[in-house]
Amino acid sequence: MPVMGKEAEPKTEAERLAAIEVEGYIERIERQAETKPSVAGTPSPQPTAGATPADDAAKKAMSMAPQLQKQTIILPLDEDGVRRGLHHKIVDGIRWLAEWSLYMIKKYPGRVFYRPKTT
Repeated sequence: MPVMGKEAEPKTEAERLAAIEVEGYIERIERQAETKPSVAGTPSPQPTAGATPADDAAKKAMSMAPQLQKQTIILPLDEDGVRRGLHHKIVDGIRWLAEWSLYMIKKYPGRVFYRPKTT
């Protein structure tokens, strides 16, 4: 008896429906990519011919979502504390806090500030 591979097995009704939906989605995306204007700027949102009410509702919800503001990040150490922490042994917690502070400075440039010095 020959062994049938995945490709030779008959597809279920759900798999056929999913394949049809995916094909339609891929075609819409390809059409959008072909018809995108080459002019720089934000295109005006226009409903696509095959757009469903769920797609329209999702777009509306995204436009109504609050815009995230870039918040400033205050490090738990001052500049001198970070510099001294980098000279501690690798098993010390202060070293890891200093390393994390440097990571945050590199990841979010312009948004990270040292803690003010307390005298």
